[in-house]
Amino acid sequence: MDKKTLWRSTVLILTVTLMFSSCATKRNLVYFSNLSDSTAYTEAIQNQIQPKIEVGDALAIKVTTLNPQSNILYNSGSVPLTSSSMNNTASAALPTSGAPGNATLAEGYVVDNEGNINFPLLGKIALSGLTIDEAQQKMTDLISKTDKGVIVNISIQNYKVTVIGEVTRPGSFTVPNDKVNVLEALGMAGDMTPYAVRENVLVIREKNGQRTMQRLNLTDKNVFKSPFFYLQQNDVVYVQPENKLKAAQADTRYVRLIPIITAAISALAIVLTRVL
Repeated sequence: MDKKTLWRSTVLILTVTLMFSSCATKRNLVYFSNLSDSTAYTEAIQNQIQPKIEVGDALAIKVTTLNPQSNILYNSGSVPLTSSSMNNTASAALPTSGAPGNATLAEGYVVDNEGNINFPLLGKIALSGLTIDEAQQKMTDLISKTDKGVIVNISIQNYKVTVIGEVTRPGSFTVPNDKVNVLEALGMAGDMTPYAVRENVLVIREKNGQRTMQRLNLTDKNVFKSPFFYLQQNDVVYVQPENKLKAAQADTRYVRLIPIITAAISALAIVLTRVL
């Protein structure tokens, strides 16, 4: 075999090998893959906001004063929260207690369509649009006109987010502390499966009669800066699925490529042995 034929054979083998290699694109299953693993990464948190009370929210309100009789009166007005006392979206996220089949709904105050609650002794109080801290301060100021040593604690009982798509356990999840980010929500849903598209996680948010949708790339550390990284009341997180057949093929191509490369090298070695 002359040198020209040898070089042609070598180029042909290498070309075929490179063609197979170019088809095997490795899928990125790592969160924040562009984050350096050798240095600490620190940045100020600027996109976290306090949740605001909305129409349909179910509020747990606890009032404590120096007057035991006032305490009884202020804390006796909560009512059982049922689907008839609020919209279906809100009632679906209510925490329940008791044995299965005999569950009882929590008690609290539902924010009506005008943004008010009806509280003992105080009557209607407008709380919609206020943060928890602002609502607590407003009620403290009102009660302090007649009682001393007032402490008001408010929490949203039906604060929930929904995670659907390519996750282990899709569903709606009640958040007890009124604060959750997209990673925590995915954790509640059992994390994304290997077939989830981590570069294209959709967050759907409805506020003030408007629906906003934003896609997040969870392989990029800059996702922490997104205003949608921290979720709000009733947000929906949709994890897009990869084409499972295509993904499986991509994952196995590297394994199938090994015998091809081995055969190419062996053939090249035989050719060179015979020539030399």
